[in-house]
Amino acid sequence: MSTRRIGILAAMPEELEQLKKVVTNQTSFPRGEAFTFTTGELHSKPVVFAAANVGMVFAGSAATTMIGEFGACAIIFTGVAGGLREGQQIGDVVVGQTVVNYEMDCRSFTYPWDPSYKLHLGELPFVNWRFFEADPSLLKLALEAPVPEGLRVTAGLVASGSIFLDTAKKQGMYESVWKPLGEPLCAEMENAAVAQICRAYSVPYVSLRALSDLLTGDAAADFHEFCIKVADTLIPIVQYVVEKYIIPSA
Repeated sequence: MSTRRIGILAAMPEELEQLKKVVTNQTSFPRGEAFTFTTGELHSKPVVFAAANVGMVFAGSAATTMIGEFGACAIIFTGVAGGLREGQQIGDVVVGQTVVNYEMDCRSFTYPWDPSYKLHLGELPFVNWRFFEADPSLLKLALEAPVPEGLRVTAGLVASGSIFLDTAKKQGMYESVWKPLGEPLCAEMENAAVAQICRAYSVPYVSLRALSDLLTGDAAADFHEFCIKVADTLIPIVQYVVEKYIIPSA
């Protein structure tokens, strides 16, 4: 498809329910057993959206298909995450200024041609990518989007991995994982994969996460109770970013 679109990704279909209500001229394209990509218009801008399913393999694959087949020239990821800092509240929004894969650990690997170089937690060997930065214009739009009074929006580091982190895991990983990475604001299971694919294809990217569970409390119970409610708070931010973003020419 030659049309250049803004891509909108989430993990779960429920996180896109509010978006479906405002995108016009929708056409759906099933792909295999796991994916359905839907094209349409939002604020007169061509968009494509999809629920990637949970996890970084699905998310990376969905992003690749969006870019290669559906012309996504920028991608916004929207969904929920678990808070990693004291003082956070359910529903707080974290805009991913940077994203890191906390499970990428090649620290015991040494380059034969440069044994003095030490890989860090989260760093991909050979390309030496570690922190994936949000596109500056998308980040600026996400942070300036109007939000309801009292909704707290913060930009910072988001950590991705393949583990659903209960409270004990979150707290127990501080010294070994969170501290070496620079103390991320939240953790989730998709963003680093999408950010890595976007960097590989030079596609602008930003991630939006609403906190469904916190550093204290019952992460699983809170996730089930608050997931969809807090995910819905992100859709007005997504709409604002789409409306204001200038799609780059080919």
